[in-house]
Amino acid sequence: MISRTRIAFCLPLAVIAAALADPIVEFGSNAGLFGHGSFTDRSNLDIVPALCVGVTFLAVFMVRKARAVLAGRALPRGVTGALPLIFALQICTLYAIETLEQLAVFGHVAGPMTWLGGPLPISLGIHALVCLAVSYAVARSRRQIAATTLRIVRLVTAICRLAVRTAPPVIARRFEIVCHARQLLVRCAVGERAPPIVVANII
Repeated sequence: MISRTRIAFCLPLAVIAAALADPIVEFGSNAGLFGHGSFTDRSNLDIVPALCVGVTFLAVFMVRKARAVLAGRALPRGVTGALPLIFALQICTLYAIETLEQLAVFGHVAGPMTWLGGPLPISLGIHALVCLAVSYAVARSRRQIAATTLRIVRLVTAICRLAVRTAPPVIARRFEIVCHARQLLVRCAVGERAPPIVVANII
C-alpha cells in the first residue's frame, strides 16, 4: 500500500514534470519535427496554472514535512522506487490539464489523442526524460529545500509575532494655553508691613 507521504511527495513532482514536458512536446509538433500530422491544439493556456499548482503542492509538503525530511524520516534516500508512481501521476495530470484546456478554449475535446501533444512513443519518451530530471533534481536537493523552507517559516513567524507585540503608539497630550482677557486682582501683602501713616509723615 502506498503511503500518503509518498503520494504527497510524488504528486507535486508529477504536476511540475507534466507542466514542463508538455510545451516541449507541443513545440516539436508545431514545428513539424514529428511529421505533418495535427498532434496539438496549439494552445498553452494550461502550462502556467499547472506549474503554479505543482510548486504550491511541493511548498505545502515541505512546510509540513521539512523537519522529517532533514531527519531522513519523511522520504527514502533514493527516488528510483517512486519513479513509476511519479510517471503514472504525470500522465494522468497531462490528460487532465490538456482536456480541461480544450474544454475551456474550444468548448469540446479536440481529439482522442490530442492531449499527448505528439506521437505516442515520442510524447511518452519526452515525458519520461523530464520525469527523471525533475525527480532526481528535487530528490538531490530536498534537504536544501527543507532547510530553506524552515528559514522562511521562522522569518514569517517572527514577523507575525513582532506585529502582534508592537505597542500602540503613544498619543501626545494636548497642552491648552489659557489666556484671561482681564487681570484678576488678588488681595495680598507683598514684602514687610508698611509703617503707620503718622510715622511715615515724620520720616
